[in-house]
Amino acid sequence: MFTFKKKPLKEDAQYIVDIVNNFSKNKEIKKLISPISDEYYLIDEKNKVAVSISDEEVILSNHIFLYKKVFNLSFTDKLKKQIRENMEEEMQLLKKSLFKNETNLLSNILKLSTDEKVPLVIKPVFKAL
Repeated sequence: MFTFKKKPLKEDAQYIVDIVNNFSKNKEIKKLISPISDEYYLIDEKNKVAVSISDEEVILSNHIFLYKKVFNLSFTDKLKKQIRENMEEEMQLLKKSLFKNETNLLSNILKLSTDEKVPLVIKPVFKAL
């Protein structure tokens, strides 16, 4: 049987893999997806760095320099998958916090509704003349 050896990534491709991996794990990096064009964006507003990944193309920019290169589709699909997985983790954490807030709200309202409150009754005091 034949076995295919995996070619090691070229140096620039390895840099891109590492950048996308680090940016996608960082919660301070804005992650956006354009659903129709299937483009993924990683935006580091603090350092003014943007990464765009589309089918077969990766663009990196720091507003001074622009790196643009065409890669094979399987390479960019792996990058997109990495971003999606990290976005999913962030969304699940957000979902848990949202539902925790909802259950806390319901719990607080339940406590308010079951507290017995003594009605305020003003009793007149009559003095005999």
